[in-house]
Amino acid sequence: MEMSSYGWTYLSRDALRRAENQLSGAGEGVRDEIGFLIVHQRYADHFFPGTSVLHTRLRYVLFVPWIYQTLYEEGSSGRVQDSLEKAEIRLAGRLKHLRGAIGGFNFPRPTSQPASLSYWAALGAWGILRETDGRLPSRAQIHALLQSRHRKAKDDDGQALLRAELPFTTLPPRPDDWSSAGPTQFRLLSREAEFLQWQFADLCPNDAPGQKSLFAKLSAAPRTQADACWSPGIVEIAGDDGARLRRARHAASLAAVGRAVYAALVETLKEEVDRQTVSRKHRDNLAKVLEDHASMAGRLELGKLIEDTRTITATIPPVLYAVLETTLAWIADGANDPMVLRDVYERGECDRKQHRARLSRVFGASRRMEWDNDLHPGAEPLHYRWRQVSGLLDDLWDAA
Repeated sequence: MEMSSYGWTYLSRDALRRAENQLSGAGEGVRDEIGFLIVHQRYADHFFPGTSVLHTRLRYVLFVPWIYQTLYEEGSSGRVQDSLEKAEIRLAGRLKHLRGAIGGFNFPRPTSQPASLSYWAALGAWGILRETDGRLPSRAQIHALLQSRHRKAKDDDGQALLRAELPFTTLPPRPDDWSSAGPTQFRLLSREAEFLQWQFADLCPNDAPGQKSLFAKLSAAPRTQADACWSPGIVEIAGDDGARLRRARHAASLAAVGRAVYAALVETLKEEVDRQTVSRKHRDNLAKVLEDHASMAGRLELGKLIEDTRTITATIPPVLYAVLETTLAWIADGANDPMVLRDVYERGECDRKQHRARLSRVFGASRRMEWDNDLHPGAEPLHYRWRQVSGLLDDLWDAA
């Protein structure tokens, strides 16, 4: 039996957009003061479309539409949102003994990040949720459809109106124990794995609609053990995306250096400007990060990075470009005193955080007073959701 190793704690719904930034770093509590996670998100979305750092187990992309199907069939006179919440709490109780159970730690209380919310984008990206009128429906639209389904709607002549169907593709049948109150499992049945492999087969990145994504290629490949998405076996499977993966690795290392520089700058200012006694945790860590990542970061071709991360509507913000460019030049020049980077990092942080910026010459002193350098996490490279993606692929491979 799998034992629970993690769950999901309370996050307000207003924090959903910040969840990626808060959870995307390799260490718990990583924040994105300068903007490096823009690079993370653009590369991750290209390689692994539809994925999120909130994902835990692959079978949730079936659990969620199955719940909606059940609500559609059963009907209810109450609020759909209440019925959905009860169904998700019930599912959390059935899965709470397993690794990756969303809401397992909260059970029997609801969680503010239920699976229907965390996996909704994946349902659309992976073709499980179909477009209506050229657009993917939102959860609110599905709830409205369910609500109207349970009303006695009639036309002007008193005839019953036709009911719209749920916009999900044809799904594998629900398992025999779906209505049971006992424990269930995350292990995919063979028919479920075959369905998902079919959905992934031609999955393309949004920025390259004619190209199979790395996620699609991996889902069709034999199990591959890798600590990072740029490991040699993964690069080989990536094919034409291999060069982009290598650039993503260089960018991941540059972000590690940048994060280490930022923390060292704040630590230095707190000691030398604010006259506060602090340890040398981040200044010492900067030396280690440079030893581990400076060479790899220095290989990054900034022009290629810009091409890789450009979308139809946006590119890397100028302030972040300046941080990346200046940090690369600093590494090439020997990576000595990080304080020479203070101005460009200050502009980068102030652009994102305004009066909350710790490096700000105007507001920084008060913000640094609240900053505990010993609690601030050590700098780590970007990982492009590989921990989550490899877990989803493991679930698929285990059923093969």
